[in-house]
Amino acid sequence: MTSDFTAGGFRRERTSAADQVLADLRTKILSGELAKGSRLPSERELSAYYDVSGPTVREAIRALSAMSLVDVRHGSGSYVVAESSALMHSAMTAVVELESIDLVSILDLSETLYQQVVSLAVEVASDDELAAFRESMEAVQRNSDGPTLPEPLRDFLLALVALSHNRLLTAMSSYLIETQIAIVRTSTSSEPDLARRVAGNLQAQRAAIVDALEARDRDAASAAIEEYMARGRELVRKNKLARKDLVLQRERA
Repeated sequence: MTSDFTAGGFRRERTSAADQVLADLRTKILSGELAKGSRLPSERELSAYYDVSGPTVREAIRALSAMSLVDVRHGSGSYVVAESSALMHSAMTAVVELESIDLVSILDLSETLYQQVVSLAVEVASDDELAAFRESMEAVQRNSDGPTLPEPLRDFLLALVALSHNRLLTAMSSYLIETQIAIVRTSTSSEPDLARRVAGNLQAQRAAIVDALEARDRDAASAAIEEYMARGRELVRKNKLARKDLVLQRERA
């Protein structure tokens, strides 16, 4: 699908010109009319098409960039990116900051999503995927008492949600996982022993999740997720990983 940006081809209404340009380009991107990876027309071409000034076009492009819909490359132009994970990250970050959401609340939501993930995974995950998931769990177990923990833990959680084969669940969970990992990185860099105290105490629960999924036992997988998340929340509270660490990692991002 391609879009025709012939000069004068756009009819504007009596509202903000930049808002109208933004809304139309956003619609074209989200509908696929402007494909991911494609280059937007030049500022001059967009100005002619929308019958607006260059600054108006630039204002709309800046807004699209802030929405993670386009990537502005100086000297090259603006390109459609529209990554679902980036869009989810932008929206959920705003909610977290506006509502002063703490880490425990993020874990509460994560548990709800993980429960749906394992419910789907027992039916749709392949044996090869489950074997790879076990390998990711074993990598976390080997690194649970050291500074190398964040990446294996991230891989384990992302592998878990990927087992659902559900793109919306994956996109939503990805933001929550990246937020948790950012906190782990921040906290373990200033307090190296934290990895052992928190992640090291969850080895049995992670193994139980893998075992239940390999057995295709939905009830056991659900119970394993519930225990893993409950234990995780307990350790977060015990080690005082809550709002302070969430704010700190946001400031460093």
